[in-house]
Formats: sequence, structure tokens, C-alpha cells
Amino acid sequence: MQPVQPIAEGQRTKIIYTLIKDQKYREAINYLNYELQFCPKSRALSLLAYCHYMNQDFTSAVGIYEQLVKYYPEIDDYKIYLAQSYYKDSLYDEALKVCASIENPQYQGKMVQLQALIRYEKSEFQHAKTLLKQNNMDDPDSVINEGCILFKENKFDEARQRFQDGMNLTGYSCELAYNIALCYYKQKQLAQSLKYIAEIIERGVRERPDLGVGSNAEGIEVKSVGNSQALKESALIEAFNLKAAIEYSIKNYDAAKEALVDMPPREEDELDPCYFDESSLDERRGENSRGIQKVESLITKSTIPS
Repeated sequence: MQPVQPIAEGQRTKIIYTLIKDQKYREAINYLNYELQFCPKSRALSLLAYCHYMNQDFTSAVGIYEQLVKYYPEIDDYKIYLAQSYYKDSLYDEALKVCASIENPQYQGKMVQLQALIRYEKSEFQHAKTLLKQNNMDDPDSVINEGCILFKENKFDEARQRFQDGMNLTGYSCELAYNIALCYYKQKQLAQSLKYIAEIIERGVRERPDLGVGSNAEGIEVKSVGNSQALKESALIEAFNLKAAIEYSIKNYDAAKEALVDMPPREEDELDPCYFDESSLDERRGENSRGIQKVESLITKSTIPS
């Protein structure tokens, strides 16, 4: 399919890279698909895989990186990207096989981290710990991954400290701030949890106006922001979900509904398992015990970002 506005001769590289730089991945994908009709094995194939990955379409990224590994088996970077895409697409055994095939010592640290994340997702926590010990435990990724394992082991205070250590090493991160908020929530320290949530939301409003926080509340039809990498890194969906859960747990139902309305807008088919809506909150009034259990389940699925 030809793009709505074909790129002028000599402008292709500049325009496509500008779209990627501006995180307009859907538009870039449209242009790249058009270009690949004429040269299927060009560098554009790698850019297309990257755009799908950053747009959270890991299934499409997997398919393209599989092609790249087949075309260019000597390039380890494509194998690494394929393993990461398998992992993100929950194809853990496939990801482990690719990790095992990469022998270049330059990438061993990265592969160990990825294998630890996979073992974590498979609930093989002891195996994940053993892998992490192969790396420098003061490395930010190792610190954060250790926090994830401690969280799964219900050691919320220790997990929170590791996430804080990670933030001290890397600088402020909305995803780490959400992890800390979630630990406080699990420890029933709701005021502290809400403090971290408030900062995530404030930063989202100030730094990412394009994500449309609060735009649903204006009562007009708004455009979906999609499940982009920018949305993931903002942790806004998780933060609003957790805020709604906290307000619901203290029977502040109006505030819980407001938190859901203020979320960045997405289409129905873009919602994930950790999302619950206004109608589900209404249904749970009057059946508090079951409602709280359901909210707990959703928040747990809302996950420690990795």
C-alpha cells in the first residue's frame, strides 16, 4: 500500500528517521512497508522490526527478526533482538534457545540478564537468582531484577529498597516509581503509595501532553494514544489502575472512577488484562470482599515492569 503522502525522491531516509525519532511508529511502519515492496531485504526491514517492537507489536517484530536472522545469520545483534522479541511475546522457550545460540562473549552479560528475566516470568525464581549472580550485582539491571524476584517472593520491603537502589543508580524512572508504589500498596501503606502515584501522574501531564491524561474527562471523542513504548515508560496506565484500586479499597468510589476516566485514551482492543473499567467497579459495590480480591488480581497482573 502506498502512503497517503509519498516521500519525495531523496527525502526517504530523512523523513523515516524523523518519524522514528518523534516516536511516530505507525506512520513509519506505513512508509517502510511501502519501501519494502521494492527491496524486501533492504535495511528498511530492520527498521520495520524496530518500529513494531517500539509500538509494542511484538508478534510482528518476531516475524521480521526471524527473517533477518535467516538472511544474515552472521549478525548477532539480530539474534539478540529476536530473543528480546520472543521474550516480550511470552515465547520463553524460543527466547532461551536463541540466547543459548549466541556465543560472542561481548553479549554474555546481556544474555544472562535476559535469561534471568525469562526464568522470572516462568516463576523459576531460584534459577533467576543464580543467573543474576553471574553478573555484577551492583549493575542497575541486576539490582532491579533482584527487586522483581523479591517482589514475587512477597518480600515487599526488601523489593522496595532494591527498586529505590535502582533509581539511585539510574535516576528517576516512572516504571521504578510505580514498582515502589506497588510495594507500598502491598504493605498497606496507602498514603506512601499514593505519593509515588501522584508524582508519576504529574510528570505524565507535564512531560507527555501527547499521552492525553484527563482528555476523556472532557466528554469529547479523543484519539487513542495506542500501546506505545512512550506509554509503557510513563507507567501512567499502571499508576491510574493502582490509584483506582486504592480509592476503591477505601470505598472512595467516585475517586476510583475518576482515576479510570483520566487514563490516557485507548481503543477497546488495546486494553490489557490489568485494566478494569468503570462498569466493573460499579458491579463490585456491595460485594466488597470479592471486589477487593478481583482488584488484587488485576493489580498483581499489572506487573513489575521489566
